[in-house]
Amino acid sequence: MWRVDLLTERVACGLLVLAVCCLSLATARLLRERRLLLLRLTGERARLAGQRDLLAGAVMLRERARIAGELHDVVAHGVSMMTLGVGAGRMIMEKDPARARETLRVAEESGRQSLLELQRILTLLSAAGGSTGSRAPQPRLSDLRDLLAQVRTAGLRVEVVEDGRPVEIGLALELSAYRIVQEALGNTLKHAGARSAHVTLRWRPGFLDVLVRDDGRAASAVTAGPGLLGMRERATMFGGTLKAGPLPEGGFEVRARLPTVGEVRQGVQPPT
Repeated sequence: MWRVDLLTERVACGLLVLAVCCLSLATARLLRERRLLLLRLTGERARLAGQRDLLAGAVMLRERARIAGELHDVVAHGVSMMTLGVGAGRMIMEKDPARARETLRVAEESGRQSLLELQRILTLLSAAGGSTGSRAPQPRLSDLRDLLAQVRTAGLRVEVVEDGRPVEIGLALELSAYRIVQEALGNTLKHAGARSAHVTLRWRPGFLDVLVRDDGRAASAVTAGPGLLGMRERATMFGGTLKAGPLPEGGFEVRARLPTVGEVRQGVQPPT
């Protein structure tokens, strides 16, 4: 009888050892598969991160090329004004020297401004390629009236306030300020679900603040999309800054600060 018990005990020990061996092999296999899976996930994560970087780079290049194309029109306008001024000054030089000198001074200033805008174009095109075709005249701050009318027609109540004393600024800076307002209101219409928005042009010595605030929600497409990237490019091109984010009391705000130079411009009326 004791022999049967001894045999049973040995069989049980053998089965236990076999079970432990099988369990160890299964655990080792699971650990190996887990390591392989982690390696694949790490590789996939790196690949996706690379694709995101490529996509972000492509979006930036597209925005820079678009901005450079708009500045091309501004430079073309400045060169045209310079050419007309030089021609007019030459024609009246003998009859009215004082007027001719003033005409040539204006043409000289137009040429300097065009060179400055051309430098900005070259800076943008150093990282982006693109061609320019024929376009309609680029908008200015005085064209905000038409933009606001379109936004109101789309169903968004929008108010605009011009605070401070406006100064004469270059066409390219006007264009950038206009586009920042346009893009911010476009994001409000598309993503925020807002009922109203408020635009402020705040003129201070040496800079212009452009603020666009709405009462909607802050969507991820607004906080990380190409529109915000384009607005930031427009601000930094002039040495300015742009901040955008949700407000503590609700809503979303875009705040751009653009450096300005020039003399006070008289008789400018805010868009309504």
